[in-house]
Amino acid sequence: MMEQLYDAYLKHRSVTTDSRNCPVGSIYFALRGDRFNGNDFALSALKAGCALAVVDDIRIRNEPGCLFVQDSLKALQDLALIHRQKAGALIIGITGTNGKTTTKELLAAVLSKKYKTWFTQGNFNNHIGVPLTILSMPVDTEVAVIEMGANHPHEIDFLCRIAQPDMGLITNVGKAHLQGFGSFEGVMKTKAELYEFLKRNPGIVFLNTDNDYLKAMLGEIDSEVIRYGTGSECYVKGSNASANPFLSFDWEAGNVKRQQVSMRLSGSYNFENALAAIAVGVYLKVPTDDINAALGHYRPVNHRSQILTTDANTIILDAYNANPTSMAAALDGFEKMLHKKKVLILGGMRELGNESESEHRLLVNRLLTMKFEKCWLVGEEFSALVPLDARFSFAENGDELCEILKVKPFSNSLVLVKGSRAHKLERVTTYL
Repeated sequence: MMEQLYDAYLKHRSVTTDSRNCPVGSIYFALRGDRFNGNDFALSALKAGCALAVVDDIRIRNEPGCLFVQDSLKALQDLALIHRQKAGALIIGITGTNGKTTTKELLAAVLSKKYKTWFTQGNFNNHIGVPLTILSMPVDTEVAVIEMGANHPHEIDFLCRIAQPDMGLITNVGKAHLQGFGSFEGVMKTKAELYEFLKRNPGIVFLNTDNDYLKAMLGEIDSEVIRYGTGSECYVKGSNASANPFLSFDWEAGNVKRQQVSMRLSGSYNFENALAAIAVGVYLKVPTDDINAALGHYRPVNHRSQILTTDANTIILDAYNANPTSMAAALDGFEKMLHKKKVLILGGMRELGNESESEHRLLVNRLLTMKFEKCWLVGEEFSALVPLDARFSFAENGDELCEILKVKPFSNSLVLVKGSRAHKLERVTTYL
């Protein structure tokens, strides 16, 4: 059955799981969700132009154009594994609590200077997104950068078994998705599954030596480890990092003399993400000038570490996601920036389970030690935690804050906008 399916894939080279997006000649996989059954749309997908529909509903097993399997999702994953093994591309796996998407994009920008490079589009980094990423690789792909996300134990190991990475790196570990992982230790154990795969299937690990958690997670390893960070032992060594508001730093590596990089990316926390991209690039022999050019030309998107300049204010927009670790890093960086008038707009952090109230309380306590003009706390997570301090105000949601800012705008400020995606805080930038 899988041989037949792979032959069909090689003929069409296009797959979809969305019956609303059916390129002519593509293969439709009928997946099931909590609120939908993709099998219900298989026939309409065929009418829309799909060449084949992979289904697992016995009611339509004999319909023309349908290929019946026991589990459509597993068939998608198995097909991706077969293709990964036959395609011949070098696969680099990336995971981590924070920074994996930015690191993926920086790394792809660097590698594309020398290689035909493919990388995870958007946040397609789960048990469906990773197979789709592999199956969407162009025929001439030489290197693929695969982002792997997780919010429950064993998910990284599962994704590694599909993607079979030859190299890998973990950006960092922190307090995120605690509701699914149960604890910070659960986060560490799950992320470390990438290291464990590269130990079992000897591959190359890129390690941030400035991160003690990552060093402990790696432990003893027989395969090659490429170290990056600020220490003298590093293969790629960075120094003189600053972000006010744009990130700049120096780096050197072996016979590569000290280089200076200025980026259009905010946040000193992105220093380690840039060093990761440099380390892989140097190891894979991307020319030094090309590495620097790729980093200098990179422009963040999707509300991640973006600098927006309006007629009234300068905005640091980092509102794609938030957890205690990324929030602390954002505040650390913001605190170091030089500006006479600073404003914070912070949304609540999601998926923290039983730790939610305590983590938000810790955040508020941290804010009380900082110097700023104004701080808006947005979301129900903060409703009972707003300090009796004239600098602080509360809004139930982003829409309410937008209405307030329409009436009471401010100007000449450096504004940090940070929060979980559910709060959609990017909307407030219209009124800043």
